[in-house]
Amino acid sequence: MNAAVLDTELYRSGAEEDRQAFANELVQSLARCGFVKLVNHGIADSLVKELFDWARRFFELSAAQKEVIAHPDSPDPQRGWSRIGAEKTSRLFSHGASSRNATDAREHFDHGSPFNTQWPNRWPDEQSMPGFREFMESYYAASHQTALMILSAMEMGLGIPAGTFVSKCQGTASEMRLNYYPAINIQELRNGTLSRIHPHADLGVITCLLQDGQGGLEMADREHAGQFIPILSRSRSEMIVNISETFQRWSNGSIPSGVHQVTIPPTMKHVESGIVPARYSCAFFVKADWTAPAGALTPFVGEKNPAQYKEMTALEYHQWRLATAY
Repeated sequence: MNAAVLDTELYRSGAEEDRQAFANELVQSLARCGFVKLVNHGIADSLVKELFDWARRFFELSAAQKEVIAHPDSPDPQRGWSRIGAEKTSRLFSHGASSRNATDAREHFDHGSPFNTQWPNRWPDEQSMPGFREFMESYYAASHQTALMILSAMEMGLGIPAGTFVSKCQGTASEMRLNYYPAINIQELRNGTLSRIHPHADLGVITCLLQDGQGGLEMADREHAGQFIPILSRSRSEMIVNISETFQRWSNGSIPSGVHQVTIPPTMKHVESGIVPARYSCAFFVKADWTAPAGALTPFVGEKNPAQYKEMTALEYHQWRLATAY
């Protein structure tokens, strides 16, 4: 059960039958395993390289410099820097009390739309990171446009009215995250209380991820409970898209969210001792507008398919779920 690798150029500039074929395969992969890989998605390789360069520069700042823009422990949308252990993803998808306090061995930087004034971004001092804010804001805009294109293709693949998803993601709710996983002794990742990211599902609509070549990202194997399958990228520009919890609710459970984790890379699975190299990734969390519904949408509800989820706004759902992670 592997995620399909699709050429987005077919949807961006292909004939109508090519666009429909791409959309169909996109939905099939997402419905089958919760994930898909996209190439030629419209974000240039040069921008991806610059993105990872900025990520390294940010996480090389001193702890004191990053602490100034630290995200407070709260269910509000994340802004600024989160130290190692600040967010516990195990609480989002735990199956017992023993796993609820397991720690994530990573730090991350989050920012939202520059037009979101309700939860303003926290940026490092311009003197210490000149150009960082400007680049990240422009990259956010490019990611948002790519995400809307993907949602549009999903509408086509599902055969539902155009705008069903896109119209609910036009605002300023989506978030960008830079992840840094420091080098770590492999034994620390095997003791059960520490992981790079514990198994969880994201909270938004979809997530668009870029990762370096270190490996370690895995998706839950839906055909074998409790097992995970590595998700490798052929390059940093290959975009990994996964279904998130809000979309699962929108689809009335027909397209489940993609549970995933970050753990020991495949090349080190059988190594007894050693250091797992540092890892970087960048996630664009596509989120519904805060006032948009987070319950089942009309195309997925019928007499034989009653709504499975409680009605609430996307913000109410987000805050309810995120409160468990801090």
